[in-house]
Amino acid sequence: MAERERSIRWPDGGSFTIPIPFTPFGIQRSYYANPGSPDAPRVTYTGSVGIGTSGWGPHAVFLRNGMTSRDTLGWGASGNVSSIVPSVTVNASIPDQYNIPLPWKAKVSSIEAGVGSPGASAAMTYTWTPQQVSDYLARSGLVASDLLRRAPSLNLVTPAMGPNDELSPFERDLRGGVGSAGAPSEAPLRYLSRSQQGALGDGMGDWRTSAAPVLPWSPTAPAASSPQPGGLYGLMLDYLRDNYPSDR
Repeated sequence: MAERERSIRWPDGGSFTIPIPFTPFGIQRSYYANPGSPDAPRVTYTGSVGIGTSGWGPHAVFLRNGMTSRDTLGWGASGNVSSIVPSVTVNASIPDQYNIPLPWKAKVSSIEAGVGSPGASAAMTYTWTPQQVSDYLARSGLVASDLLRRAPSLNLVTPAMGPNDELSPFERDLRGGVGSAGAPSEAPLRYLSRSQQGALGDGMGDWRTSAAPVLPWSPTAPAASSPQPGGLYGLMLDYLRDNYPSDR
């Protein structure tokens, strides 16, 4: 009994296939609880075109021994025979060269068993990861990239895997080069000009001020040999000195 239990092969994942009405096309979404390797995708999308209408419905997926879900990506072919229960599908992966499939090099990648519409069918397929679907939609302009990022329930964009994972969305955009610093809207405040430094300018008419404008700010101002008061007080002293002789 124990040996029989050990020989049971549990499915590696599941799939659900739906037809596009009145067309020879179909769409399949597959989820792998056991994708075969840590770096293999857990979710894939498959488009198909062929003849026959059998096999539409839920199926359990069994990967071929030694294969992973990554081996199902790209070109492929499938054939289904169904009596509703069971419905059995054989999937094959087809290598390509310059994106041209080479069917004589096809090899079986997985087998599916489940419930499906009755009959028999055969189709050519192509399988993508969610990230490949997202990149194509954004590159073609069919869907805005912001919308794809905001719809995690569709599972079209895989989580980011990198050092920026813990950053906030704003910081991640800046780190990723999306954010940019533009030119300042206003000119920065500079040192006051020579005319702005002296509130009274060079004086008033014949009244000269001893508070001459100084050079732009420097950390240490040179020490004057004989400090003289400036500003309004300096003007008053200059006026008294020039108009009231010392002998008065």
